[in-house]
Amino acid sequence: MITGKEIWDFEKARLERVVKEIRLQLDRETDAVVNFKKEAIELQKKMWEEVKLTTTDLTDLEGAAQVWQYQTGIANEARKYQFSFSKVTRLEKMLQSAYFGRIDFAEDGEASAEQIYIGIHNLITGNNREILVYDWRAPISGMFYDFENGTCRYDCPSGTISGQMLLKRQYKISGTNILYMFDSSLSINDEMLKEILGKSTDSRMKTIVTSIQREQNTVIRNSGSRTLIVEGPAGSGKTSIALHRAAYLLYKFRDSITADNILVFSPNHVFEDYISNVLPDLGEEEIKRSTFIDYFRKMLDSSYRIESMNGQMEDILSCSAAKTRLLGIRLKASAEFLSMLKKYVWELEGGEGLEFKSLVLNGTVIISSNEIYKLFINDYSYFTYSKRLEKLRQRLFYLLEKFEEDRVMKAAGDSGQGRGQDLESGRSLAEKEITAEYEVLKEEIIKMTSFDIYRLYIAFLSNMSIWTAESDLWEPEQLQAIGTYTVSRLSKGVIDYEDTAPIIYLKTALDSVSEAKAIKHVIIDEAQDYTVIHYEIFRRAFANSDRTILGDENQSVNGYMNVGNFENIYEVFGGKAADSTESIRLTKSYRSSKEIAGFCKQLLLKPDCSEQLDRHGNKPVVIRQDKAHLKERLASDIMSLKNRGHKLIAVICKTAAQCEALFSALKPLTDISLVSNKNEEYQGGAVIIPSYLAKGLEFDAVLVSTADEEEYSRAEDRRLLYTVCTRALHELYLYYCQDLSGFIKEMDGAYYTCEVSGR
Repeated sequence: MITGKEIWDFEKARLERVVKEIRLQLDRETDAVVNFKKEAIELQKKMWEEVKLTTTDLTDLEGAAQVWQYQTGIANEARKYQFSFSKVTRLEKMLQSAYFGRIDFAEDGEASAEQIYIGIHNLITGNNREILVYDWRAPISGMFYDFENGTCRYDCPSGTISGQMLLKRQYKISGTNILYMFDSSLSINDEMLKEILGKSTDSRMKTIVTSIQREQNTVIRNSGSRTLIVEGPAGSGKTSIALHRAAYLLYKFRDSITADNILVFSPNHVFEDYISNVLPDLGEEEIKRSTFIDYFRKMLDSSYRIESMNGQMEDILSCSAAKTRLLGIRLKASAEFLSMLKKYVWELEGGEGLEFKSLVLNGTVIISSNEIYKLFINDYSYFTYSKRLEKLRQRLFYLLEKFEEDRVMKAAGDSGQGRGQDLESGRSLAEKEITAEYEVLKEEIIKMTSFDIYRLYIAFLSNMSIWTAESDLWEPEQLQAIGTYTVSRLSKGVIDYEDTAPIIYLKTALDSVSEAKAIKHVIIDEAQDYTVIHYEIFRRAFANSDRTILGDENQSVNGYMNVGNFENIYEVFGGKAADSTESIRLTKSYRSSKEIAGFCKQLLLKPDCSEQLDRHGNKPVVIRQDKAHLKERLASDIMSLKNRGHKLIAVICKTAAQCEALFSALKPLTDISLVSNKNEEYQGGAVIIPSYLAKGLEFDAVLVSTADEEEYSRAEDRRLLYTVCTRALHELYLYYCQDLSGFIKEMDGAYYTCEVSGR
């Protein structure tokens, strides 16, 4: 901590100058916002007044031109308003904390060093264009995160700039007050991190611009990879990095990328809401957020009831899922199933399964089946499967209508001559007689050229064995049972969650996908909980987009449906050797105390070598409590944690059904809310939440309500329990009533404290 009076006087004076400039610009932009809004409203009023006076017919060219001229002016004022409003928002944030860092950089060949102050946005004076504060995303600002004092460099459009970093200083600023500052020889001082993490969390994810680490900065500023895959342990900041990366891309490519061009896939709506404040806090517009099902739902028939991921998780975790279904989920998540689907698509595109019949009427062949087949295979080969069928239908209808027209004309002529009628009357009579003859052929054409994705999927399921290789591990009887089960569900109008991706894959492979063209960058978070089929869909649907994929194999909450390992992701995007694919592994965790992190690592079968921030706290507490008094003990512990200053407290049950039952019991005893499949909204405070909705979130304290062997004993439960426990920053309590989970019993007792409740 810096205590020298001369340094403090200098820094205070400079902060006062910066704040004065912020206020000056804020006043100016606030006035501009008011004026632009007023001008837009007056233009709109004037437009309608003059239009009413001149013409009410907008088809009149003069009136339409006048309206267009006004609308153009209104649009210009609206753009000016939006620009100034955004600037006001940024300046208001800077007024709270003008900057957080400083580096003194002496460029090679220069006699003196430049003082670079770094904040969340640029601040440039209006007169001499002096840069008072640099945006944290600026190329030169990257040195603050990447280098210690000494030799350093940064890349900019003109090339690499090298020099010496003579000073690195960090600040905690509130308005016009410097709360503290210190010089650091490290990227970000661990003491500052501990100070930040030692405080209570918020109900929304916060920005990390003041504490970005070098390895995190590498991910954020990466702009040379089409596909960037980031692996990192729980608490390594993957989601924060992803959102700050989005902010960086919006800054660096501001002339070609807007918030509408970036899409982040979230695991659920709770998580979507949790991350919603990060971009606005960084002064950027919110990017698009969606779950997989929400985004691709339009590809699924709305007449079906589509199961959510939450619904599937409830079925699995409550042990109510049929054995055949569990087997099917595992199959449909596998790389082998994707391979089977690809073979099926290849066969379909080759005409396999299509039954083309010759169009024959009264002994005349309009077009033969071979000619139809050649049209599909050769003439329309450059179209998608569905488009080929559409083009084929158009062609066959054209030939049929032409043949029909010729017959009508001939019959009309004959009828007119034979009955003494004119040609027009004869034609009308002939049309009635002949049209009926063609209805059967028209129906045949529609049947031959129909594109029904569900019929195709059912056909695939009904005979899966023919798409497998000889070395496959799946027995024909198993495949038949899975196929029969799935077909029965579809026949009842239900699409189970595990079938959504295969159906959407067939749709993207055989049909066209157009809406995704506007997306230039896709962020896929919680990557471990998607399957290879999901990634094949991402690859196809966003073929022209760059991708950032982030996750941790150890945090797979669904033991039956996940990516398996990240090697499978690499394979989808061309393998590790692909020039456009890069992988980065994060090695440090910043969330939990060392005691909680140590406990969580013991739950894993594979050793976790990630480095932990040196922040200490209490050991996790494993509590035996009789079931009859569990609710009283939970309520008591919640109150105790609140009294100790913990704001965000999560009671985590395995399933939503358990959460609802416990909520009913706890609500009369303590102030607590419920997050469930029916209410995916988290407002902070004490909450009861199911295990699979808690992933990605973090809390001051986590209370695992059921750590019994009955709940966590299957191999598929191990990573789920690990994920649940890693949500805790400061306190972790685990309760059991009968027999403690073997995953905990098998670990070294030194990692936790035991307690047996008297009641």
